[in-house]
Amino acid sequence: MTSGPDLSSTEASAYAPEFQIEGSDDGTLGQQVYQDLERRILSGQLLPDAKLSLRKLAVSLNTSMQPVREAVGRLVAASALEIAPGRSFRVPPLDRALVDEIWSMRLLLEGEAAARFAARQVPDEARELFEYTRTLRTYRFGIDLAPTMQTMMEWNGRLARGSASAILIDMIFRLHLRYAPFLACALSEDMPYDEGFLQFTLHMQDELVLAIEAGDIAAARHLRCADLRSFQRYLYSRVGW
Repeated sequence: MTSGPDLSSTEASAYAPEFQIEGSDDGTLGQQVYQDLERRILSGQLLPDAKLSLRKLAVSLNTSMQPVREAVGRLVAASALEIAPGRSFRVPPLDRALVDEIWSMRLLLEGEAAARFAARQVPDEARELFEYTRTLRTYRFGIDLAPTMQTMMEWNGRLARGSASAILIDMIFRLHLRYAPFLACALSEDMPYDEGFLQFTLHMQDELVLAIEAGDIAAARHLRCADLRSFQRYLYSRVGW
């Protein structure tokens, strides 16, 4: 497999398969706790407004308070968690204005990532993205939540890594940490399974991969932005926006 740029432990833990550290020997308790909390956020286990207690986290993870405090502090710095009353922490609530802003930034950054991926002209690397869409076709959006969330985040991460820009990857990952709880919340809404939309969005993503494979920079940027816009409308409809 063609590797992307060297990643920080934060980037690698989110974007490698099953959220495992890639090329890192950082095994400190603080890092392990951080990875666990990051995994919970990215897999949809923590929805907006979910509260966390340092003491309860330490007990559940069978560790002391210090590594939990260290991990939570990093997530607060990344705006993935915020301080709540009563010496606790919570996943920030996401209102329409904030989600709109996050999606606007995703259009800019991920459109650029797709364009840079195409510019690199690495067709073998681009074709690896098909593995994720093949897997997603076996899931039901809104029903198979955990595997859907994980595979979507892995696809998104692989696309970002294809840009070969460490700065761009880091910025995209921070946005993913912030919007993952909203995504999980929207997909968790009690609504009928929409097979038609699933096939539509995965077809668009496959078209994006073909554009990257062909080195078509303009098409790659356009298709990634179109994919994000259509998915945004779909999610907003699920939450009544």
